[in-house]
Amino acid sequence: MAEGGVWAVRGAEILVREGEDFAARAEPGSSLLSCRGLALPEPADRYALPPYAGRPELDGMALLYPEDAPAPNGWEWRPLRAAVMALPEDAWLPAARAMAFMRWREATRYCGRCGGRNQDKADEPARVCSACGALSFPRISPAVLAVVRRGDKLLLARNAASRLGFWSLIAGFVEPGERFEDCVRREVREEVGVDIRVDGYLGSQPWPFPDQLMIGFKASWASGELAPDGVEIAEAGWFGPDDHPPLPNPGSLSRRLIDAALADIAAGR
Repeated sequence: MAEGGVWAVRGAEILVREGEDFAARAEPGSSLLSCRGLALPEPADRYALPPYAGRPELDGMALLYPEDAPAPNGWEWRPLRAAVMALPEDAWLPAARAMAFMRWREATRYCGRCGGRNQDKADEPARVCSACGALSFPRISPAVLAVVRRGDKLLLARNAASRLGFWSLIAGFVEPGERFEDCVRREVREEVGVDIRVDGYLGSQPWPFPDQLMIGFKASWASGELAPDGVEIAEAGWFGPDDHPPLPNPGSLSRRLIDAALADIAAGR
């Protein structure tokens, strides 16, 4: 078995100790969400994660279990999102990496070109079709987050499909042949009808639900008045530190960027 952690995955859940209080734990590293040393039933699939240069805490073994697999005594299945909302990013990233690889393998059991059975490629993290030789690599779907300011106000919007009612940043997936900056401008224009100037890069975050990479950009209002599209965006508005609607849960890059933008506004920056 590979050195490092062992992460058991069931859909969007990971195996953790029963009653684990994420909120009381703050240390980074792979040990918190790892089940190394536990006598586990045979998984539906297992994968030795590709070694990550300089980050040994990301190395180890990922195990995949079916949706009806019970948890061993003293352990329970818990949504990875619960760890994301309660722990520092470095503490949940190893489990997120393991989940991303296992969900990719589950989705690529068969070749998308001819339907043949895929096998692991020995010299790189890829799947190769045993019939036609087509290669399949782990999928990453880049999505932008737009931190748009108009003076001392921040643009927030409520997604029409959201069941939780929180307001967040304008976001969207990058299209083929599109630069990140072009995507930011297009998404804001399509969803709320205003033109913006993209001012720079703010940060990124892997988001394995199922395979996103979130990339944040700061931007400034240039022209136009808010006109939500009514399809993806139900409402949109300009808000300050003291008058904003409910925000996304902690842990996501979106919430981190919102908090930073509102703090800058409150400080007059």
